[in-house]
Amino acid sequence: MKYLCRLWICLFTLLVGMPAAHAFTMTFSESQLNTMVTAVFPQQRTFDDVVFTFSDPFVELDPLEDEVNVKVTVLAEQNGQRLQAKAEISGRIAYHHQLAQLRLIEPRLDKLKVLDNQAVVSDSLVNGIKRLEGKRVPVILLLDFDDLDMAAFGIQKPKRIDITSQGLLIEI
Repeated sequence: MKYLCRLWICLFTLLVGMPAAHAFTMTFSESQLNTMVTAVFPQQRTFDDVVFTFSDPFVELDPLEDEVNVKVTVLAEQNGQRLQAKAEISGRIAYHHQLAQLRLIEPRLDKLKVLDNQAVVSDSLVNGIKRLEGKRVPVILLLDFDDLDMAAFGIQKPKRIDITSQGLLIEI
């Protein structure tokens, strides 16, 4: 009986004294990331009295610059006029802990190409849109971890997110 009691005490001491579980890491390739990002698009943002709807995202990771580039189709609307364009938005990624979201912060509208539009659009709208090239735009949502329902798989909120040459590394 003493032997069994000592065995339980040893096992309990080992279990209690064990270090916390190691972190779990996942790496998502650009292809996998693009599949997940489509869940949060289209997105609308208002900037300089123009309503932008971003759709058809295509994400590219740049580990050297530690940036994310997102190519999107843009629908710009102002005073009943609509203009379509293709754009490239780049910025750094950041995880918002309270909202459980991965965001593109301080995004910059790097490239903008106005597409041929069926309707007549005023020069002021076209020039206003072109003027935004190279400027900062509102935050862009990339992933919503609550919407992905990762908790159903026992996955907690990420501790660290990095852009690597293999893809987007998420440590949990």
